[in-house]
Amino acid sequence: MLSDPTIDLCRRYTGETWAGAKERLSQLPQGSPLIPAAQGDQAFLEGQVLRALLEHPTTYTTRPLRVVRVIPYETRPVIRFAADADPEGLADLIAWGLFSAGGRDDLRGIRGLRIQEAGHGRIDVGLLESDARLRLEGVPDAAWRGAEARRHQAALKFGEAASFHHRGPTPGEHAFAMEHRWFEESWRESSGLGSALLRRLLIFRSGADWLDMAGFTKHARSYGFRLTFAESRWTAHDTLIEHLCHPACGIALNEDMRSCACAFGERSCRIWFDGPEHAAGRLDLQFCTDRGDCETAEYNQALTYAGSPSEEIIRVTGHPAGAAVVCDPGCHGRHGKVGFLRRVSERRHPDGR
Repeated sequence: MLSDPTIDLCRRYTGETWAGAKERLSQLPQGSPLIPAAQGDQAFLEGQVLRALLEHPTTYTTRPLRVVRVIPYETRPVIRFAADADPEGLADLIAWGLFSAGGRDDLRGIRGLRIQEAGHGRIDVGLLESDARLRLEGVPDAAWRGAEARRHQAALKFGEAASFHHRGPTPGEHAFAMEHRWFEESWRESSGLGSALLRRLLIFRSGADWLDMAGFTKHARSYGFRLTFAESRWTAHDTLIEHLCHPACGIALNEDMRSCACAFGERSCRIWFDGPEHAAGRLDLQFCTDRGDCETAEYNQALTYAGSPSEEIIRVTGHPAGAAVVCDPGCHGRHGKVGFLRRVSERRHPDGR
């Protein structure tokens, strides 16, 4: 029988509800990992989804890449996105970040990703010529339909084919594959690590109290996470590494090199890891500190504007939602995070609503 600590441990990595995690774990064969590993095309799809989320610009949020839950079924896992204050921002992330935009040299999106079914706040997607499937939840239907319509309009304008329901490879996807086949080969080689990170994405939230998490990829095989902390809410890198490498729910990462100033009284470090058993794929983990009270207050206001929960804002900043402070005399005075978020929102809503 499953114990409560086992369920709670797994939930820290996946964000599942207690009842949902209990049901999923009870269905696993005896001795199976608590978070099953994906294989083949399924691992490739999940690694590509993580790559797309890391590369697409996101707004400030206490949730990692807007994701609040990952249900790591061995086949067709579920990713649930947060219902932020700007739902069309989420629709843009999915429409422009996950689906290929066409063009021989356009790296955006996932080649061959298609919609299998959509409605009631969820989208089932899959890869052409494979059984790889994944469900996206928490996507408002109206916002998604609007984003899909804009993608079709852009495709018509530039003489391209929209990829959402296309039966085979679009001309742009075919041209990309012919010109840059090595990209997909590298992505496939590192997909096991990408899939493993995606299935444990919520440990970045439950294991560290950061103000902001920026994602990036490098050299086609590296997945990068840059965490920015308030000075009073710093999380030691060893703490998060222990979570990531936990024997029951973590990944058997291999530390490759370290460039860390913690030993000299500073709080900035950068650590690289190789995938399990030196498999292809690397993790680039960066820790940064925000030392100014006014900088932390600006993150607080940006998080409040983005719709982050009040209790999370208090935990990561130490102040209630919307708090402000007077800048120090030596402050650069170039604060503009909330203004940037407003401008992005206004571009999506020409009438200013």
